[in-house]
Amino acid sequence: MPPKAKKQKEILQDERLQAIVLTDSFESRFMPLTAVTPRCLLPLANVPLIEYTLEFLANAGVNEVYLMCCNHADQVQEYIDRSKWSDVGSPFKIATIMSLESRSVGDAMRDVDNRGLITGDFILVTGDVVTNMKFDGALEFHKAKKAQDRNHIATMVLTQASPFHRARSKDDSACFILDTTNNRCLYYQDIPNYYLHDKKTKRKKRGNKAITIDPELLEDVDEFAIRNDLIDCRVDICTPHVPQIFQDNFDYQYLRKDFLKGVLSSDLLKKTIYAYITESDYAARVCNWQTYHAISQDIMARWCFPVCPDLSVVDEDDEMTYESRHIYKGSNVVLAQGCKIDGCTMIGSISSVGDGSRVGKSVIGKNVTIGKNVVIENSYVWDNAVIGDNVQLKYSVVANGAQILSGAVLNRDAVVGYNVTVGRNMTLKPNTRISAQRVKYNSGLSDNEDEEDDSLRDEAYVGEEGVGFAYKSDSESDSDTSSDDEDYSDHQFHIMDLKFDSLELSDDESIISATASKKKSRRQSSTMYETDFDEDDEEEENFEKEAIATVERAMENNHDLDTALLELNTLRMSMNVTYHEVRHATSSALLTRINHFVATQTLAVVPAVKKVLDQWGPLYRRQVFEKDEQVDLLNIFQILCSQEDVEPNGASFFFNIVQRLYDMDICEEENILKWWHQNEKAYEGDVKLVQLSAGVKKFVEWLENAEEESEEESD
Repeated sequence: MPPKAKKQKEILQDERLQAIVLTDSFESRFMPLTAVTPRCLLPLANVPLIEYTLEFLANAGVNEVYLMCCNHADQVQEYIDRSKWSDVGSPFKIATIMSLESRSVGDAMRDVDNRGLITGDFILVTGDVVTNMKFDGALEFHKAKKAQDRNHIATMVLTQASPFHRARSKDDSACFILDTTNNRCLYYQDIPNYYLHDKKTKRKKRGNKAITIDPELLEDVDEFAIRNDLIDCRVDICTPHVPQIFQDNFDYQYLRKDFLKGVLSSDLLKKTIYAYITESDYAARVCNWQTYHAISQDIMARWCFPVCPDLSVVDEDDEMTYESRHIYKGSNVVLAQGCKIDGCTMIGSISSVGDGSRVGKSVIGKNVTIGKNVVIENSYVWDNAVIGDNVQLKYSVVANGAQILSGAVLNRDAVVGYNVTVGRNMTLKPNTRISAQRVKYNSGLSDNEDEEDDSLRDEAYVGEEGVGFAYKSDSESDSDTSSDDEDYSDHQFHIMDLKFDSLELSDDESIISATASKKKSRRQSSTMYETDFDEDDEEEENFEKEAIATVERAMENNHDLDTALLELNTLRMSMNVTYHEVRHATSSALLTRINHFVATQTLAVVPAVKKVLDQWGPLYRRQVFEKDEQVDLLNIFQILCSQEDVEPNGASFFFNIVQRLYDMDICEEENILKWWHQNEKAYEGDVKLVQLSAGVKKFVEWLENAEEESEEESD
């Protein structure tokens, strides 16, 4: 090959646009259906979800597509092999990657990096995206930012929509803080539902809508905007640095609240991420049943044109005709003369609707039989299902091969799984989910080996003639599901308060260290079979020894704080432990140092505590970020000071440490009081704890009296 031709070939390879498609969501929102079928193959408007994503990538000009498959990977592989995307005329090369050990987005991205799949910039997208966006504008925006900013590593594609837009997921709402001059993302935070369910009282309570942000992140920013009017369709244009960052940070599991948040708050990485915002394009994700219904209706109402039923045909032999009022009919559909079909309705080929039945704002699959006097509203009946006479379906889903016998009633959010039979005149309460086989939450289908009941049904749900078992997730109570008068209008978006937090948050993941939500075990998909990924005790002990040795070495050699912090953070990520273990190891090393000064009579207790904490206490500023973590730090010191190796100075150590942490603003007054009142009753009857807490009790009383005097002065 001539040198010139060889050079041109290399240039073409460098300009290839690749795409990574995450076919698994690593969530349980479509259970128990996803225990049988991968989420990306669930039908949306009678078309598998993955088809919408692949069609988008084809229009975007992608050259190579890699499907990262975890849950039911064999089914995904089989579908792709017989699809048009594997034909010679396919617009891109497609390959399925069996990432069977992945339990999160982070695991999948680390697998991508290990396999060396990425050769340049690539599109990272989930397998549930529905969009008609013109991708050229986003790609040009990404290239322009990359040329201007050498630290630029990713561009998020977001769609502007009103806070109450129905295609916005009420479970995954989020807030983006953007620099208005260039759309650089400054901060990201998940926003909980405006109303949350309290399991104890079984009532709804308002979620926390405040945003806590380090003001240092807003330095050198003239003007910024707080945006909660954006739909995050999880379409990102990434550089090869993104998989590498996931590889270097073992505890990055989620794409937004781990990776995005960690990169934006890191002083070490110093990388930037921008947002490309579309206004006229349609883009959304099918991430729960709410968005499934909303996007289905949008597709039939042609809001996503040219993505619409009569044009998005997977099977060329299956023609779909479009009629007025957004009614779609497949070939060989049989409609009785007395039936009524309302607007925004689709009926698949070889299906029939009986006399006196009414179907509206619903999708009926192929080869579905609907009996007489049936009412189907805002519901979805998939292929080969049978609906008996006098059945009522409202906001429900009936999967492939299921049978609903005559007189049955399916209330709001009922999900009937594959091949389930619901008996005659049975009534399913709202949010009821039925599967043909027993399904264990977080493990998939049960093999029934450990089940005492090997029957074919839960009669309370499917009746004597039925076949099926009730499915309940860990988040559901043992009682029946919500009542008929459930208020579904509570999921709203409201203006947030902006709070500035003065804590120094600077390492890779300082902003995401909520100990209540961070776990040592790697997260796993609830649709996968059970696998043990918990850290064993030996690994925890190894981290404890290594971390203590790191801090002791820093104190002995008088290292600077940044070096010690970097070593601790690297050790934490490599062993995948939480910040609680880091605080425990740091506290143990500092207390040993204090005890050494006192035991050798080098210093008295007070100057020893002051010397060690004044120099090394700032380590906690990058280990303690939330109020509960301040309480956790006090609990750690309480346990360490009660051990025999620091007696008889434990009580004196503890009192002076608490006071010093307060003086250094590491532990705030309200959190010290909170810790005290939480543990006050535990001291009763325990002589050692009473002695240990005697000095702290006086300090707490002083804090309370000072607070009361301050309130009186202000009055």
